Amino acid sequence: MFRILVVEDEFWMCEGLKKMVRQLDINFIVADVAHNGKEALEKMKEQTFDLLFADINMPIMDGLQMMGEMENLKYNVPVIIITGFDEFEYARKALRYGAVDYLLKPIKNDELRDVLEHWELEHKKQYGLINNEPKNLEFNNSGADLIQSILQLIEANYMEDLSLSILADQAGYNASYLSRLFKVETGKGFVQYLRDIRMKHACDLLIASKLTIEHISQQVGFLDEKHFRRTFKKDLGMTPGEYRKIYGK
Repeated sequence: MFRILVVEDEFWMCEGLKKMVRQLDINFIVADVAHNGKEALEKMKEQTFDLLFADINMPIMDGLQMMGEMENLKYNVPVIIITGFDEFEYARKALRYGAVDYLLKPIKNDELRDVLEHWELEHKKQYGLINNEPKNLEFNNSGADLIQSILQLIEANYMEDLSLSILADQAGYNASYLSRLFKVETGKGFVQYLRDIRMKHACDLLIASKLTIEHISQQVGFLDEKHFRRTFKKDLGMTPGEYRKIYGK
């Protein structure tokens, strides 16, 4: 059974997480709670925990400050950050400081299960408790670096039929976890980001080449020219022909 320390200043959140973890009926238990980072550090001196849930905004010592102190004190306990939609920049910093994942408020049962099951899988891989299957693609599997690897792959293969679920499988990650991590790092969902890259390259081709709009649509990954035209007008506010007329050489 994996022991969780919940670090959260709101009493109802602590109690809610206790109940949610218990109801999931998986291999985790909330062993203790702390109401700020300083109190959490004291508890880590006295007890052993496998995992921390930590809110970012707390009095006395917030989640990021706590993670900095944990590093100084050599407390090597994985941290899952709890944050809100308006705190993406903090979540991004937390991932770069070493947080292994994050949860958005209000926390949902299925997202909590995904996060915990993903952490357990990675923990077992780390300690050789399961076999790692060979992957077709190479990724740097550490937070922000993983997303940078995916962004480079998108830039090189945007014209292909790319899918986040396929990339997640190739990288050995849960798709819902990778989707959350991708949005934190880029500020966009995977589909929107891929579409923006395709539109950028379509604009470049419209300006620099004499290719037909049908050929350009195919070159940037659209199988249907009509769909390409509709998407282009929705995103750029004009048709591909109008764009070429205004900006073309």
